Amino acid sequence: MGKMWIRQVKAIRNDGNASTIDLQQGLNCIIGPSNTGKTGIAKTISFVCGGNVIPFTDVTGYAGASVTFSTEHGEVTLQRSLASQTIQVSSTDSDVEPGDYTVARRGKNKRPINSVLLTMLDVDEARRIAVNEAYRTVAFTWNAIRHLLLVPEDQIVRPEPSILLPKTTSNTTMTQNLSALLVLAQDETFNDEARQESSAERHARRQAVERFIFSQLDIIEPRIKQLEQLERDAATEGKTVDSYIEKLRNTLQQLEQQRRKTIDEDAELVEHISALHQENERLDVLLAQRETLLGQYDSDLARLDLQLQAMRHNREQPYPDVCQFCHSTVHIDPPSEEDIRARENEMSRIRELRNGVAKDQESLRQARIQVTQSIDEAQNAHQSNMEQLHRNLEPEARTIRQRLDGLAQSERIRAEYAELTALRKRFQATLDGADEEKVDYKKYRPREWFHEDFYYSMGATIRGILKDSGFSGTDNVGFSRETFDIEIGGYSKAEEQGKGYCAFFNTVMMLAFHDYLNRRSVHAPGWLLIDTPLLGFDEGAYTANGSLRSGLFEHLKLQAANQQIIILENTDHIGELDFSGNVNVITFTKDQTDGRYGYLDGVVDVAERPGVGRR
Repeated sequence: MGKMWIRQVKAIRNDGNASTIDLQQGLNCIIGPSNTGKTGIAKTISFVCGGNVIPFTDVTGYAGASVTFSTEHGEVTLQRSLASQTIQVSSTDSDVEPGDYTVARRGKNKRPINSVLLTMLDVDEARRIAVNEAYRTVAFTWNAIRHLLLVPEDQIVRPEPSILLPKTTSNTTMTQNLSALLVLAQDETFNDEARQESSAERHARRQAVERFIFSQLDIIEPRIKQLEQLERDAATEGKTVDSYIEKLRNTLQQLEQQRRKTIDEDAELVEHISALHQENERLDVLLAQRETLLGQYDSDLARLDLQLQAMRHNREQPYPDVCQFCHSTVHIDPPSEEDIRARENEMSRIRELRNGVAKDQESLRQARIQVTQSIDEAQNAHQSNMEQLHRNLEPEARTIRQRLDGLAQSERIRAEYAELTALRKRFQATLDGADEEKVDYKKYRPREWFHEDFYYSMGATIRGILKDSGFSGTDNVGFSRETFDIEIGGYSKAEEQGKGYCAFFNTVMMLAFHDYLNRRSVHAPGWLLIDTPLLGFDEGAYTANGSLRSGLFEHLKLQAANQQIIILENTDHIGELDFSGNVNVITFTKDQTDGRYGYLDGVVDVAERPGVGRR
């Protein structure tokens, strides 16, 4: 069975009605003031899964609870009464048999709920883990890993032991607790075959790890050379890498300013070209109108000239006084001098109009020539701007960005290279020690069973989360093989930063471990609940600010793409957080008239309604 997630949590009243919390895959944020029942949700999940702590008292009117898990093959619902040691299981998943299960792990004709919970993790209920160096084994149970899924508020702030271990961990129980981690992280078995692993087999396994380390070094070596070349480039200018980066950034800023200026100027130029084209079109219309008007004037002048010639001819050659057809007398007066002068004056007026139109047409032609020249000049300027952008500014800016990216990448590569080199040294030291000493492989030491990749991945992931969160000094942070906890400069998290930062570091540790499970383990649970992960931030060398809290929350959203994460948080811790994206937010208002008061419907704080309480 693959990953699972919690779809629903219910508190069931005596009358059968229920207060329901509907969850989704991804990040779920349950937010509210104190005493609204947020912690009761975590207690409900723990109780229904066989825990001993009752999530609410009977005076609230609630008598039971249920939790619905969604799996790859269906859904599994666990329901339990407050007064009962029996858990009713409903299942549409073929791997989980429905029916009644008991909280007790042993009992005649009883099925323990432990078998259901382990089945949902794809762990055989018969799995056993080693508890001492002689390989004595005990049963692997849900209780051995419950603290890795449900992290209550009183545990998220603890300075020690590691949040990956139960709070009751001691020297006596450390081996057993680390063995439980081995099952979850590496699907480790502790049977006779594992105990009888030969020296040659262990040596071969170590050689495989060594080959992995050297293969990573071979991959990173060419990239290291890029850094060295960039350092040489900086040295030729008499600068350090940092000052070289600053110079590149200043040059890039100047190029960006010049680019924006060119784009703004070109935008004005394009607008000017558009206006010139409109003006050119207007001039074309006016010229066409003038051409038509001149044609009309020429026609009028030709008509008047013909009339004037006829009138002059009639003045010199009198009309006949007898009709050539009917021979009757015809009397037609010849044109007078006044008539002829009137025609001549009309022609003079039209010629003046035509001359005016012709002059206007010529001025319009000159204007159009100027507009056309302006268009050509503007288009040439536009083309020059585009060439400046595409051939000079943008390629140069792109080159600088690539160089800056290369510098930043090279810094990351250098840190990675140093870490791999340190890992190689530690590994070689282990091999050297193994060659010098006679190793008793018959004794079980759980820390030696964890793969080198586990230690490497935990350290790298922790630093990555801290860097994403905006935490300073991540290069000094590591994962201790001895304590299985975060260490800063070789010191424990509490010694270095104070207890106020323990909730932050414990949250980072839990996220790093679940990230490893999501990537590498066949038993990845698929869900994690943390009560008040943003608590604290009031002690330590680093100033707590909104950016650190916001950075951690942004990483929560990022990791929730691969698993369900449920956080219970106080209202006063979330002011600067961004809840956009795929975040399911459930808000408790502690207001009986506005929104949802709290987890349990009808139950309010004892200070508001004496006699009614919530644990």
